[in-house]
Amino acid sequence: MSRTLLCALLSLLFLPCQGQQEEALLDVDEVTPAEDEIASTGGNMAGPGGQRVVSESGQFGVSGGDAGLRGSVAMQADGVRAKFIRLAGEAPERKMAIEIELVGKAGDAPKARPLAYQLRHTEARFVLRLYVDVSRGIPHERLEEALIASLLMDRALADVPVGELARPLSVPPWLVVGIREAWAWAEELGDRRLYESVFQKGGGFELEELMAMPASIHERLDGVSRAIFRAQSGAMVMALLGQPGGAEGFAALCAEIPDYEGEMPLLLRQRFPEMNLSEKSLAKWWALTLAKLADARLTEVMNIRETEEALAAALVLSYADAQGARVEVPLEKWRELPEMGGAARFEAVRPVQDALGHLSFRCFPSYRPLLLSYQEWLAAWAKEGDGEAIDLAELAETREIFLQRGLRARDYLDYVEIKEATEISGSFEDYLLLKEQLKERKRAPRTDPLSRYLETLDAVYAPKKSAK
Repeated sequence: MSRTLLCALLSLLFLPCQGQQEEALLDVDEVTPAEDEIASTGGNMAGPGGQRVVSESGQFGVSGGDAGLRGSVAMQADGVRAKFIRLAGEAPERKMAIEIELVGKAGDAPKARPLAYQLRHTEARFVLRLYVDVSRGIPHERLEEALIASLLMDRALADVPVGELARPLSVPPWLVVGIREAWAWAEELGDRRLYESVFQKGGGFELEELMAMPASIHERLDGVSRAIFRAQSGAMVMALLGQPGGAEGFAALCAEIPDYEGEMPLLLRQRFPEMNLSEKSLAKWWALTLAKLADARLTEVMNIRETEEALAAALVLSYADAQGARVEVPLEKWRELPEMGGAARFEAVRPVQDALGHLSFRCFPSYRPLLLSYQEWLAAWAKEGDGEAIDLAELAETREIFLQRGLRARDYLDYVEIKEATEISGSFEDYLLLKEQLKERKRAPRTDPLSRYLETLDAVYAPKKSAK
């Protein structure tokens, strides 16, 4: 390999994220003899000096880094491949070798782009070279997404003659992220609370916006937006898999999408006829799946704060006044209730007892004795009108103790997690990115008195600051 070509390949890692094209893979004609030999042998060839390992499946070759790092990446790649096959079926024909090159070492300055691709070809097959910056360790999440995209490219090239492609292949982020989410839910690792938050509060991406988002924009999303994107993408993939003939349709979709240039909803309706019932059928299936994933299981335990909020909402007595309107009174203010007969008292406590019964399935375990005490108080008051048998103030004090101890325990666990953390979450990077975006955003001129006053102060003190 010439020095010029080597520099050109490695320079991909230093391109800024803003400069990424929508098509992540580049077509290059030149192939070195070593790569030609690797490709012609199907990837099953050890590199010189044992500096290259081949995954057990034979589809992935890993070079660079130390032996342990190469082995770890090879195992992760095969794990991704196995899960992908379970989801989309076995590939009809494999025409692409995937070479993973680990660049950098611990302590090096991180590259501007942690991942870069290059698609090449020999006379025998296509070769995808994936460069991974490991200066901060293996970026497992991004590497897994890159491997999914690579396997999707492999499906798209199954019926394509080896040679120059008419146009670059491209995998939309929603499909890659959605596949990872579908795996997580299949392994019961999905975050239901994220889906609940997106479903209840809204504010996510529109369907057309989700499907049309290029990789360059997805890379620039902040942490919250990426989480919303992940939930909505996962719901879409699981909605497709849940259709009649979903597995077969999804397998065909995986082979078509990388080379597809039309509107994505149209392709989905072609592969999943059940979504053709109306113009909005696709969006409805998507929303229904999101709502289903947001539903809490009966045995899902709440934390202390959630239990406290649900208990406070349940402990409300209601009755009908003289005009027939419903009046609600918190349980601790039961003395403000008017005189009631036995039937009216039973009617007032029944909804509260039902709510406590449902809450007992999901409440924080320490609260169950308290729920029992409240049930006993309600039964005694409904039968005899006596609210003095059990001290409600004492129960409220116990709840406050639970809440304060729970908060202290949470703070301590946060401290331990921060102290023992071995990886960077990226949250601070999201903050810095947002800060820069706010600086670049044009602000509307403000003429209110306060703004004019602040501008006057800036004008007065600016010369003094510059003099210092």
